[in-house]
Amino acid sequence: MLIVDDEPVICQGLAQTILWESIGVEVVGVAFNGKQALQKIEEHQVDLVLTDVSMPVMDGLELAACVAQQLSETKLIIISGFDEFDYARTALRLGVEDYLLKPVDVDELMTLVQSVSKRIAAKKKEIIQDEHKTMENLLFDAVFRTPSSKDIFLELTDRYAAHRMIVCELPGYSQETNLWTKQVEAVFEQISPTYGIHYVSLGGHENEWVLFLYGDSMQELSDHQLAIIWEEVSGRLDFPLQAVVSETSETAANCHKQYQQSLELLDQLRGHGEGLYFFGAEVSSSEAPYPKAAEDCLLEAIIKQDEIKIRACINEMIATFADSGYSLSQTVHVCRELELVLKRKLQERLPNKPFDHLNLHLHKEVDLRIMNTFEVIEEIVVRDMIGFLGEVELTEQQHWVIENIRRYIHKHYQQDLRASEVAEKHFITPNYFSMLFKQETGKSFSEYLNGLRINQASELLLSTSNKVFEIAEYVGYKEYKYFVQVFKKHVGLTPTHYRRLNASHDTRKKQI
Repeated sequence: MLIVDDEPVICQGLAQTILWESIGVEVVGVAFNGKQALQKIEEHQVDLVLTDVSMPVMDGLELAACVAQQLSETKLIIISGFDEFDYARTALRLGVEDYLLKPVDVDELMTLVQSVSKRIAAKKKEIIQDEHKTMENLLFDAVFRTPSSKDIFLELTDRYAAHRMIVCELPGYSQETNLWTKQVEAVFEQISPTYGIHYVSLGGHENEWVLFLYGDSMQELSDHQLAIIWEEVSGRLDFPLQAVVSETSETAANCHKQYQQSLELLDQLRGHGEGLYFFGAEVSSSEAPYPKAAEDCLLEAIIKQDEIKIRACINEMIATFADSGYSLSQTVHVCRELELVLKRKLQERLPNKPFDHLNLHLHKEVDLRIMNTFEVIEEIVVRDMIGFLGEVELTEQQHWVIENIRRYIHKHYQQDLRASEVAEKHFITPNYFSMLFKQETGKSFSEYLNGLRINQASELLLSTSNKVFEIAEYVGYKEYKYFVQVFKKHVGLTPTHYRRLNASHDTRKKQI
């Protein structure tokens, strides 16, 4: 506050005898006319002027007019010995806060000054908040949307100078925990003054807290200093956080780059616990291998309708990826590839089943900042496998796998078929294949294959003039003696005797 009166005694009395400090007001000086007052206002940051009306050189009303025109943020209270309505009306028209008559009651004056000072403080706070909000909006654009205006970058750089970013998220996020950012910000607000750090909290993704840190020097933003601060923050929270710190920069033009670098590092770390990591941290970069063993295991389990085995197989696969340090995004990529292979192979074996139209949840948009644990990804894969399982049904009389195998045998019976190889081609274990084949056909694999071959050989013996060993080789027997042995077991006659008897019967039939 500046006190203005042409009587020095009154000026000094008002300045020194009243306890202005008790109401939060500091007297920065005195002036004896309006012209001196304007000079003082230019020299000091004056919020309030307490002035007399009647003064030489420039009176109070002229001073009020100049202040209203040039210094609109500065407020005035006028003291006058004239009880004239015109004076009061002119003063109010000039924007004067109030008009007091001499002699002034000290208590009344203090009450008035306190009331005006509160309004000034509130207005200042509002201006600062508006300015802060404007800068936050500019900063938001610089971080998330990269503004093209160089003026914006210069304005931000002038304000924030050296800065870094902390980007963090909550592992195992759910809608029930969506208030975690407010808790973290409250803790940070409590401890940041201790370390002399300034910050702006930026709201991005729902499971993301971006903290823009700035200070007067690089030392305030050093790795060591931030590690200490983060340890204290973590100690006051009852939930873990995964956080990364960007590199340090002195220009706002790097804000978007810093944010993208932080996201890339966070993507590599996601799913592997908690803690604070700094830009440049070494992270495993090897690609997750395609899980061929899991593919075979899942195909067999789907065919056998074994949900327990499906869950166990997926759990083992995901655990292997996690233990090997592969990122969550790498795991999702490989699991998507696995699902597509399974879909294609199941569709090939069951062309009448609608696998092509099956809704695979893992192939929808997966937000890894929400679904940010291996456990969540595992459940999505299990759900997709259960979807495959639902498309595979047992008929009342015959298992579709065996029907496929029977068609395969009839098509390839002339080749050297082995039960283990046929089982492998149809993605089931040899033991399960033997049990299921016997259950569905009433015969073992070798009995069924030999029966098919001998039936084909019998027809060829009667319908062609090919030699017996040629027919044996044609139907799949490499050894002639073994063919004769099997043929006699099934028919009760050797191939040659069978042909002769049937030929004689046909001859006699023709004669009759």
